[in-house]
Amino acid sequence: MKRKQKQEELLRYIEKIRDENGHAVVDVSLESYDSLYDPLSVEGQKDLKAEIYDYIEAQTNVIPAQIPLRIRLHGDFTEAEKKEIEAAMQRHYIMRSFDISWDLVANLRKMLLLALFGAAVLSVYLVLAIAGKHVFMTEILSIVGSFSLWEAADAFLLERPHLRRENRNNDQSLSQHIEFVGTKEEH
Repeated sequence: MKRKQKQEELLRYIEKIRDENGHAVVDVSLESYDSLYDPLSVEGQKDLKAEIYDYIEAQTNVIPAQIPLRIRLHGDFTEAEKKEIEAAMQRHYIMRSFDISWDLVANLRKMLLLALFGAAVLSVYLVLAIAGKHVFMTEILSIVGSFSLWEAADAFLLERPHLRRENRNNDQSLSQHIEFVGTKEEH
């Protein structure tokens, strides 16, 4: 498929799942679960099973971050269960936001340290290369300095945009509207 056709297909898909308010609607059936919660989570800090988040992420991954989400959870829930599910989802995305923020800080630190180290090593390389002494050592310094600068560029040009995109997608999930659809009402 050509790129233009893929883009048109994606636009048709997004328009198909959008509601009258412009939200991208994702329906999630929770009816078949005996327990919605991760068995390792404890009372007061319950989290939904990872496969629920994985499904939502798989469905929303292609939706641009500027389009708001509406997640419709299908199943019969009491008001207390609804509040518990909403709180678990909110806590999950807040924790993920912290994780991404820490990754961005670590990425910045890595990028700066590697760039400074690479520049320092290449400076020593230039001094030794101009002096014409220690030819073997100058080659090693050249490789180490170049590698450090390459890794700094990789952190800036590849890793950082990925982390920012991940952060925007998580912000989209943080602001999503959660709606509950009871199955008994539908029959």
